[in-house]
Amino acid sequence: MIIYEDNLFYIEKEESEIPWLKIFTKEPYRELGDMPKELRVTLWEIYDILEYEMKHFYTPKKINMASFANMLPRVHIHVMARFENDSYFPNPMWGEKMRESKLNFSDEEEFHRRVFNALSSRAK
Repeated sequence: MIIYEDNLFYIEKEESEIPWLKIFTKEPYRELGDMPKELRVTLWEIYDILEYEMKHFYTPKKINMASFANMLPRVHIHVMARFENDSYFPNPMWGEKMRESKLNFSDEEEFHRRVFNALSSRAK
C-alpha cells in the first residue's frame, strides 16, 4: 500500500507486525551511486522524516534501516520501528524468529497521516 507519492519518490507500507515503511525512487536506479546527488540528498531528507515520525509516534526501542536490494535490484530503503517484544528482536526482521508476538498498532492510519503531512510539507 502506497501512503505517499510525489514526482520523485513513493513510500510504501510493508505488511508486518511492526511499523515498516519503504522509500522508493520513481526512477529504478540500481545503486545509490547511480542517483544524481540532489536526489540522494532528498532521499536522506525523506528518511530523516520517516525516522522522526516513527520515533515520536511509536517510541520504539530502535529504528532499523536496511537496503539489500538483492531480490529487488533497485534503490529502496526499509525503515522499521523495532520493539524488544517483537517476534524477531534483536535479530533483523529477515532473521531467526525469537518468539511469537502480537503487537497492536491500531493507530496506524494516524501514523500514515502524520507521515503524509510531514512529507507533503517538505515538498512545499
